[in-house]
Amino acid sequence: MSARFEEHKNEKDMMKATQLLREAEEDFWYRQHPQPYIFPDSPGGTSYERDERYKVPENCLDAWHHCQKAMYPDYFAKRKKGKKLRGESWEREMKQLEEEMPPGGPLTEVLPLAQKEELNHHL
Repeated sequence: MSARFEEHKNEKDMMKATQLLREAEEDFWYRQHPQPYIFPDSPGGTSYERDERYKVPENCLDAWHHCQKAMYPDYFAKRKKGKKLRGESWEREMKQLEEEMPPGGPLTEVLPLAQKEELNHHL
């Protein structure tokens, strides 16, 4: 395949170059192995993202420079809104949990159901 690209590297006609690229892509996909080897730590692998070293805490994004944050404006706008909402509702949610908690502590790990007003607020 690389010899084919080398043969046509100086092609000036864009229509022909596009056709050659399309044929090369079809040939590439046709010749691909039906069960390609996936490395265990690659996306789709059996141990992808299992190592704790790759799990970065969410608050690390606070240390990003504003130029880095500017590359993902939608994400950081949603994140800022979520942090604001969390800050506004934290005390109320903790008070609700304390009120609904049995005297001896939780009987199970299941959290109490959200109240109707909270469900309507988030919808």
